Amino acid sequence: MDQGLAAVLGAGVGVLGTLGTAAVTYAAARRQALDQGKVDDTKAIRGERRDAYLAFIEAAEPVDFVLHSLAHSDEAPGSCERPPNTAVLNEMVEDIDSAVHALYKAQARIDLVGPSSVVSEAVNVWGAARDLRSFLQAVLRGEVAPDVYAQALETAVDAVEKARDDFGRAARDVVSTPMNLFRE
Repeated sequence: MDQGLAAVLGAGVGVLGTLGTAAVTYAAARRQALDQGKVDDTKAIRGERRDAYLAFIEAAEPVDFVLHSLAHSDEAPGSCERPPNTAVLNEMVEDIDSAVHALYKAQARIDLVGPSSVVSEAVNVWGAARDLRSFLQAVLRGEVAPDVYAQALETAVDAVEKARDDFGRAARDVVSTPMNLFRE
């Protein structure tokens, strides 16, 4: 083979090598950009979820206040066995009504950020708060007999507390689990 042909073949191999390296570099840079985009999206979604979950928990705080006032009265022993007076009950119904509306708004935000496991638990908290409101309204209307008040109150309080615990557990699971494990 003469030197001219060898030089042309050598230059051709060099050009092909350079083009191949450029293609591999381009593919790797593109893949890295896509991966970084996924990481950024994951961080953003995690932050949005955390913020939505915290807003929901904050919206539920008035429910806790009502529960504490009803179930953990510091008045005379046995005061939880009978309904509070009408003025106190009216105030509690107003507080729980405001909380139910705030929970509804916060729950709608959770609908957007998901996942469905947390959405369903948020709906359960909202439903339990609505049920507590209905119970208190029934007490105000005189539809709850004094002899069943304590047991009915305990049932309503337990439902709210269980729903809150379940929501908290589901939210913690989502926030502490790597995002690539959630398909939603």
